[in-house]
Amino acid sequence: MITKTAKSIGKYLNIVDKIRQQWKVEKHLELWFRAEDLKHYDTRLQPGIYRPRDDGKRKSVNELLEIDGDLYLEFDRCATQLSSADADAVDDEWDSYFLMQHHGVPTRLLDWSDGSLIALHFAVNKKKRVPESGSVVYVLDPYWLIRLLEKHSDRKDAIKRWKRYVRKHHGKLDEDEWERLYLPAEKDEIKHKLLKTPVTPMLWDLKHVTRRIAAQRSRFMIFGTDPSWLVNLSKRRGSRLMEITIPKKAISDIRQELRDAGVTESVVYPDFDGLGRELKQVWDMRH
Repeated sequence: MITKTAKSIGKYLNIVDKIRQQWKVEKHLELWFRAEDLKHYDTRLQPGIYRPRDDGKRKSVNELLEIDGDLYLEFDRCATQLSSADADAVDDEWDSYFLMQHHGVPTRLLDWSDGSLIALHFAVNKKKRVPESGSVVYVLDPYWLIRLLEKHSDRKDAIKRWKRYVRKHHGKLDEDEWERLYLPAEKDEIKHKLLKTPVTPMLWDLKHVTRRIAAQRSRFMIFGTDPSWLVNLSKRRGSRLMEITIPKKAISDIRQELRDAGVTESVVYPDFDGLGRELKQVWDMRH
C-alpha cells in the first residue's frame, strides 16, 4: 500500500486531489475515507467484532459470527422502546444493523465516509492534548472495488447458494436478495452450507436513517468471514487503496485548522453528545 504524509489540511487535500487524478476518478464520483489510530496498525482495516482482545487473542470466526447474531437479536429486542425517533430504522433488518454500529456495538461493519475532512476529523478528534500516537486516513476507490467483487468467485458462489436455498423453500424468499447472507445469522443458519456468510466483503450504500449517519456522510463495508481480506487486497499490485499518515506532531495544528474550517464535534455528531464534547474541547484549550 502506498503511503503519503500530511501535516496540514492543505497538504492533505492536495494529496487527495492527486490520488483522484492518479486513479482517474471523475469529479462527480466520491472517494471513500476511513480514519484509524496508528497504534492499532497491526489490526488495521478490520471491523470491531474481528479485532483481537487486549491480550492479543481472538475467538474463531464461527464463534464471533455466533456472538454477532446474539448481539443483533438482543438489539432488535430492546432498541424500539429506547428511541421513538429511530423506530422505523430498528424495524428494518439492515438499518437496525447499521444503527447498532453507530451506537457502539461491535459488528462486521467497517464504516467509511465520502467526506475527506470528516475522516480527517475522526483522525485527530479523540487524541489527547499532547498526542501519544499518529493517525492514518485510508482512501479507497469504491467503484474499483465494486467491479472487483462483482467478478469474484466467492460472490458468484454466494449468489448460487442463495438461489438454491430459496428454491428449496418454495419461493418464500426473493432469489435476488442474496445480500441477506451478510446479515447476522442465528446458530442453525451459521452451520447451514447454503447460508454460510461469504468470505469477501460487500459495499452497501444505505439511506441516511439517522441525523448522525447523514452528518458523517457515512458509507459502509460489510465484512464476510476473512478479517484480513481488505489488508491483503491493499498489498496487491494496482490496488486502489492508499493511506495518508498524520504525524502525531501535526495533530494539534490540524485539529485547530478543522475547527477554523467549521468541522467540529457538533457538526459531525449533531446531538447533545456532540455539542458537549465540542465544549469540553474548548475547556481543554482554555483551562
